[in-house]
Amino acid sequence: MRKLNNDGGEAKNYLGQVKKRLSLEHIKNHLEQLKDTKVLVIGDTIIDEYVFVLPKGRAIKDPILSVEYQYHEEYPGGILAVANHISDFVNKVKLVTLVGDKNPRLSFIKNSVKDNVELKTFTKEDSYTTVKRRYINSYRNVKLFKIEYMNDKPISEELSKKIVDYIHAEAPNYDLVVVSDFGHGFLNKAIKQKLREKAKFLAVNAQSNSANMGYNYITHYNKPDFMTMSEEELRLPLFMRFEDIDEVIKEGRNNFKLNNFIVTLGKKGSAYAHQDKLFKAPVLISSVKDTVGAGDALFALTSLFAYSKAEPELIPFIGNCAGGIAANIMGNKESVNKEKLLSFAGELLR
Repeated sequence: MRKLNNDGGEAKNYLGQVKKRLSLEHIKNHLEQLKDTKVLVIGDTIIDEYVFVLPKGRAIKDPILSVEYQYHEEYPGGILAVANHISDFVNKVKLVTLVGDKNPRLSFIKNSVKDNVELKTFTKEDSYTTVKRRYINSYRNVKLFKIEYMNDKPISEELSKKIVDYIHAEAPNYDLVVVSDFGHGFLNKAIKQKLREKAKFLAVNAQSNSANMGYNYITHYNKPDFMTMSEEELRLPLFMRFEDIDEVIKEGRNNFKLNNFIVTLGKKGSAYAHQDKLFKAPVLISSVKDTVGAGDALFALTSLFAYSKAEPELIPFIGNCAGGIAANIMGNKESVNKEKLLSFAGELLR
């Protein structure tokens, strides 16, 4: 059971202020308004494999760690996780993603997404569906190392044209388009341009990770309607490594013409920049099981609330609730649904 971090000074003061402006009933009413929203989500499919092992010690003949296999689990990650998070808050979701022709894992993907998620896949030649396999110390739940199975080279011009044509016809039918770009060779310049052109409201998360570091900056997207990013993902394209985060956010707003975005700050919580104002929210938990997927949960839910023009104070609160819930779930084993969100928020606002 997670522990709510409301006994510390910052969180306690924050929640005291939030309770004056927000109520659980208000959140319930807002969620009710979201259910008819038509949402298209597009991005990289990632299958997260967690292999749980028990370390035994250093091998005698080689300077390597020897481990004993315990068990393994598979979770729907990447855009699959984002679609599942959104699915419990709206009636229907359309999911557009890319799989490989080598071991596409379509059965796993179809069985992993919720019943109200309609799936549209495109196939990349000479490629695997992306799998990220993590080896976990089962005793302490500490990650030891990771192996990635992927072909992150750009898609062919022929496949790109098919995807662009599909977006041209399909995107205008949706109220909200949610893009999760993990930089694994799917979303190229032509697709990004078409998404900006055809989306009525475009929400974007462009991730920097070990596979794409320095090549998948948020600047690849031209003034999205809403965006989430980590502190590092904002600092990198600005070349602002040590400056105060408020200064970095101001510079990002001015340089990239962003008026509506969230910066996640790790253990410091998050900051929501809306127009010329900044709304900060601290971390709302004191225990963490696994941070993988927490940012995706925050992105999924805040995209819905940003689209529906929720009060600026509500958006980072909902985001930190979603991230806090997800951080106490191993990988993307479960999604953040309406019941979990209301239970978590209700406990904080009680």
